[in-house]
Amino acid sequence: MATTLLTPAQNRFLQLTQPALALPELTRVLPLLREHPTVKDTSDFLTRSAREVIMEQRVDWLVTGSLAWKLLARLPYAINPSENRTDWHHCALCHKPVRYEYHVVLRATDHEILVGSECVKKFMSDEMQYLMAITTEDNFHAVAQYDALTDHYPVVPEILWTKDALPNLPQQHRRRQRWVHNGTKSTVTGYLRHHSQTLPDAQLAPYLTEYDQLQTANRDAAAALAVQAQAKRQREQDLAAKEEQAAWEVANAAQSTAERQLRDSADYRQYLTAVAGLLTQHLALAVFKQELAAIKMPEALRKLVNSYQLGVMATEFARTGQIKAARLQIVPRYLVADLNRITRRLAAQRQRDWDDDVFNAAVGFDLTAAERQERLMHLQQTWEGRQLPATVYPQLLTLKEQLTTGQSLPAGWPTTLVKAFQQRLARQPATGWVPARKNHVTPRQLRQLVHGGDDLKTITTAYHRLYALPAATEAVTLSALYQYYLRMKDQREGRSNATRRLVDQLLKSQD
Repeated sequence: MATTLLTPAQNRFLQLTQPALALPELTRVLPLLREHPTVKDTSDFLTRSAREVIMEQRVDWLVTGSLAWKLLARLPYAINPSENRTDWHHCALCHKPVRYEYHVVLRATDHEILVGSECVKKFMSDEMQYLMAITTEDNFHAVAQYDALTDHYPVVPEILWTKDALPNLPQQHRRRQRWVHNGTKSTVTGYLRHHSQTLPDAQLAPYLTEYDQLQTANRDAAAALAVQAQAKRQREQDLAAKEEQAAWEVANAAQSTAERQLRDSADYRQYLTAVAGLLTQHLALAVFKQELAAIKMPEALRKLVNSYQLGVMATEFARTGQIKAARLQIVPRYLVADLNRITRRLAAQRQRDWDDDVFNAAVGFDLTAAERQERLMHLQQTWEGRQLPATVYPQLLTLKEQLTTGQSLPAGWPTTLVKAFQQRLARQPATGWVPARKNHVTPRQLRQLVHGGDDLKTITTAYHRLYALPAATEAVTLSALYQYYLRMKDQREGRSNATRRLVDQLLKSQD
């Protein structure tokens, strides 16, 4: 059986009231209401969403709308003198002829309509019905007097008609609230029943004073409840954090032997390092996946992560500079954390290398103008280089000459580039220019040093000019460099076998 959601009278009431209501959902369905006076739950013109909105909110719309109207003070009601129904005016809501006309006005727009007594009872607020009864039975000027009273004492309507005006008032004060309500209503009613120009100040004073105290008690109770709620939220957050920490500890304690072996394996570390190297290049997603396919994935990883998930991580790193993979709940957290740590470390190293290279191209190396331009052009094409404005590169071409004459770094450079140059300039000697020394070195770079030097002193001098490694790493690097140089020299001189035999004899003599 079909259920009527909105009668024609309710429909017209909402249409007339809508200009005073900030109700987006009502505004959205208003075109349907204008076209169809009666709205039923089976109406074929209703979309699914419109039907759900009307069913859920129509009562709230009608209640809220009832508060938007008031009786017209200058003419609250009138009685048609004619006994003939055809001479009567029609109610704006039900469209029936009415002899007793109540004139109501929309508070927000001052739009006036004529409503019958039955529709006042159906659609208007308790406040309006209260005034309607007094105006009709006792005092035609009651509405004007009520307006004057509430203009002077705006809290009176709240006391009389707002049922939840003091929602946090402690229970022990509710009896006082009822006393205030009853006393205020009795005073206002007595004032409205007689035409009067004088407000009942003395009669209302004790009730309004008491209500001020109740409002203070309500605010204090609300503040206490807010503190309690905040404390409760904090306890819940602390408990959730403890539970999360406990869960992580349990998960870590329960980590399987297979997982520990995987994370300790060289294949795992090499694969993540290779993937991290791709991530730091900020490749287009299609290119990233193409390059990713060429990296051999350890068999143990195939069930844990796939190319789609790694692509999501690549997009996230390109956007935020880190990998959290919050959307990828099925990817092991340790794998995400490991990849994030390695990628950020490699990205920081790549940025430092670029900073070193751009400083050396502009200042550290003695280059011709053509050589400097070529190096800077190459550096500009990298991802790090594309993060700088193009206007920076012409300035880099002449920067060395400007610094030599005592000028400062150009204005308008990005803060990160200024900081990188200032750090490297601070390490320059008092006279002359030296390149920024890198904090790591590759075998290919060391091989270039050996091939470019005639003697070991020249090679080590060039090494110290270009690289500054941590002490332990530098000791190993220099030892490898010396041995490589000597072996290559032995090969060129044809004495490798003789040298090896003598070394073996020397080692044996230590036994």
